[in-house]
Amino acid sequence: MEDKTILKRLYRYIKPYKSKFIVALISLAFVGALTPSMIAMIKPFMDGIFAENADVVIPFVNFVVPETISKTSMLWYFAGIVIIIALLKGIFSYIGKYFMAYIGQNITKDLRNRVFRHLMYLSLSYYMLNATGQLLSRMTNDIKFLESSVVKLPARLIRDGLQLIVLLVFIFVTNWRWALLTIVGFIVIIFPLVKFSDILRKIGRRGHQKMADIYDFLSEKIAGIRLIKAFSMEKEEQRLMKKVNQKFVDTILKSEKINAFQSPVIEFLSVVGIAAILILGGKAVLSEAATPGDFFLFLGLVVGVYDPAKKFAGINQQLQRSLAAAERIFVILDQKDHILQSDNPKGLVEFKDEIEFKDVTFAYEKGVDVLKNINLKIKKGQIAAFVGPSGAGKTTLVNLIPRFADASGGEIILDSTPLKDYRIKSIRNKISMVMQDVILFNMTIKENICYGLGNFTQEEVERYAKAAHIHDFIDGLKEGYNTVVGENGVKLSGGQKQRISIARALIKDPEILILDEATSHLDTESEQAVQKALDNLMENRTTFVIAHRLSTIRKADKIIVLDEGKIVEEGRHEELLGVSGVYRKMFEMQSL
Repeated sequence: MEDKTILKRLYRYIKPYKSKFIVALISLAFVGALTPSMIAMIKPFMDGIFAENADVVIPFVNFVVPETISKTSMLWYFAGIVIIIALLKGIFSYIGKYFMAYIGQNITKDLRNRVFRHLMYLSLSYYMLNATGQLLSRMTNDIKFLESSVVKLPARLIRDGLQLIVLLVFIFVTNWRWALLTIVGFIVIIFPLVKFSDILRKIGRRGHQKMADIYDFLSEKIAGIRLIKAFSMEKEEQRLMKKVNQKFVDTILKSEKINAFQSPVIEFLSVVGIAAILILGGKAVLSEAATPGDFFLFLGLVVGVYDPAKKFAGINQQLQRSLAAAERIFVILDQKDHILQSDNPKGLVEFKDEIEFKDVTFAYEKGVDVLKNINLKIKKGQIAAFVGPSGAGKTTLVNLIPRFADASGGEIILDSTPLKDYRIKSIRNKISMVMQDVILFNMTIKENICYGLGNFTQEEVERYAKAAHIHDFIDGLKEGYNTVVGENGVKLSGGQKQRISIARALIKDPEILILDEATSHLDTESEQAVQKALDNLMENRTTFVIAHRLSTIRKADKIIVLDEGKIVEEGRHEELLGVSGVYRKMFEMQSL
């Protein structure tokens, strides 16, 4: 992505804060203009105090100070002017910096919200292919870097740029011959900056990636801390962390090495230029071709030019890092949501007839099909069970029903209408899911049970919790249903989390159920109790069950056996046992 394109997209986020941005830029422009004004006072001050016959002229207003004014009065006069200029500069600097900070924080807030909103609507396929830590890094570290390119960069360009322009113009007015020497010096200084720019950009991009690797590593290891402790891998993980961390440091040090080399090169070239001016100016004063005021003014102007020029050198490194970060953010924002609706989608009011899978194929990555030519019909009210070895595509298949992902080929038809022609929300409102990997948020038990379903009375929540055989446990807690479960329910056992998830499915009262190993984490006693509740829940509802324990699906109206993404067998429990196939072998192995 070209720098111009990135910057153009970034500055769209300034539009809501346009008025404050303009005020800030005007204030910083005054700061940039007032600094040369202070330097400009050098000549009249030097000529008025140290020169005997020179005319003392106040710059900009061209006011000639009367010769009758004493040198002492003149000293106080110039001191007062400098103080007034400094006060004005401080006021404008405060306004400019505060408004820029305000805009910067709000723009980064808007960007975080925009990226998070975009992520919420991307399909599950995107998350299958992108690590959590990588996304976290872009949401935090990369967006923070953007603040400098969106706000700090234009602020510096206005303040330091205007200061630089005014000083250069003033230099030409003062002595155009000396000014030409200064321009040549600037050309020599700019040349290495251009050379360093591309290198810093590439290293900046690698630096952001290495930081993302750290986020990814930390996210994975913190989530798997139990496994690490179970296998006493603390030292090994520390070693790996040091390795990942060192790669990031090595990349950043490369950037700092170039920046550290860049600064003294520019500083050396600047000092060489100042030395040349000292020689030429000194000779001019000694030959009386110029006054001491002219010489010290020009020297002050050159030194004044050096400061913003040096800052521009620092801006280059910061700009390249920010552009690299912006590019990574826009990669997310440019990611298209593959879960698309028709132009005029209709709401699913009621599921009346059947769901049909018609020549459905699916691939997370192009060319690697997880599902292959699935043809299947499930009537309303039927219980359809999916079995097969791990990786057969069972979970992927049922994830297509609520449109967590869309088929790569073929289509799913619900009541004679393609699933894509319904509003996504209306489909998901008809579905409840109990997943194998239970997801609970760091909220209260009641909030987790009612998540996304609106407000329920305490009595309603308790009734469904009893149906899921979790009420007695919750009632025994000190804070009851107001107990915060911790991150991903860390304060609860696997069986307790599973039963809360079942209560959540029960309270939604859906038309379609998806049970992905719904009883996998329960002990025998709890499993039997919850299975009774699920049997009641499944009555007169269309249910898709994924099960490894074949004993739990004997009553299924249809058992679909998947292997390597294909349907290899289909029928009722008794029918499949009568055939020497995959299902019978699985059943016999579990019966041993």
